[in-house]
Amino acid sequence: MKKKAAKYRLFNSKLTSAISISMVLFMLGIISMFVLLGQELSAYVKENIVFSVIIKDSAKDPEIFSAERQLRYKPYVKQLRYISKKDALNELAAEMGEDPLEFLGYNPLPASFEINLNSDYANNDSIILVDNDIKTIEIVKSTNYQNNLIYEINHNIKKIMLIFSVIAVLLLTVSFILVNNTIRLLIYSNRFLIHTMKLVGATRHFIRKPYVYQGIMIGIIASVFAILYLAGLFYFLFPDLEMFMDLYDTKLYITVGGTILFFGIFITMLSTIWAVNKYLRHDLDDLYYL
Repeated sequence: MKKKAAKYRLFNSKLTSAISISMVLFMLGIISMFVLLGQELSAYVKENIVFSVIIKDSAKDPEIFSAERQLRYKPYVKQLRYISKKDALNELAAEMGEDPLEFLGYNPLPASFEINLNSDYANNDSIILVDNDIKTIEIVKSTNYQNNLIYEINHNIKKIMLIFSVIAVLLLTVSFILVNNTIRLLIYSNRFLIHTMKLVGATRHFIRKPYVYQGIMIGIIASVFAILYLAGLFYFLFPDLEMFMDLYDTKLYITVGGTILFFGIFITMLSTIWAVNKYLRHDLDDLYYL
């Protein structure tokens, strides 16, 4: 009965440690999800910035088609839409509620391309290079893009990502401290056993090995718990998050789950090594006061 009670208490302490660590890893998972969400939102906003390319009135249809093919193969082009003079007039007439052709007698609007840039090129420096490259096309009359808007978007995105990064670092630090304390308490009851093994000539590696394996297993179990918590959160928030990010992308779940598993194993393993080394460094008399 005493052995069973001892085994139960040991199992209960390990399970409690795993659950405690899982809550910390769950918070890390939420932060990593928000970082990914921020990146997705950043890309979405940048790729919805319209870069207008005005075409010369003298441009012929074959020249326009050739320029369109040329632009579609540019690495900075996400989407491209050709707007003919007639289409531009129809859009303006729909916005105004009347046909400008009736009182002007001619169509003043030029043909144009509307380009949605890839997010990597929607930056203040890159967009200047894009602008210069497009202007080398012979039929291009001018280009138009909202430079101030692009600057504000990139500036605000950098601030948001910096805040997320600072929170992630702080949470990671707190996580390490909490997990380290949990592992130390778990190994504390074995401090005299560790000292005994040291006295009989066991090497430090030999003494640490079973505890490191134990720490890794606790980290894996805690990671699985944390991933299950996060899966439940995803399930309830799915309709709200779907408008901001692609929740059907398996890379999202692999990244978040992999982050939780990595830190779950890494932190518990490192904390276990430090905790065992602490008791290996002290003499028997010191162990009573630790």
